[in-house]
Amino acid sequence: MPKDRRRQLFVALDVLIVIERSSAHPVEYAIMLLVERDRAWHTVRTFDNAHYPEEHHEHRYVGAEKQEPIVTQGSVNDAMHGAEVKLLGGWGDIVRSWERTR
Repeated sequence: MPKDRRRQLFVALDVLIVIERSSAHPVEYAIMLLVERDRAWHTVRTFDNAHYPEEHHEHRYVGAEKQEPIVTQGSVNDAMHGAEVKLLGGWGDIVRSWERTR
């Protein structure tokens, strides 16, 4: 399914949450936390269900390297909501943790 719906939310001048999802069912999504450093955007955290609709991944990044995911099962709506809540409430700590790996 193509991810044909996209929202962007700047939570700081240099920090962006991008939410992409498909309109058709089963819903596929990707939610990314991006940070601008040195005039380039870097992915810091990704949530998705790229393999199966009810299998959700949370990927941390060490520098530019995507790490093995934390995998959970459940509904798409619950997973997407949980990812947004986690990023909106904790983006500062997530960014600081990522910066220590650069």
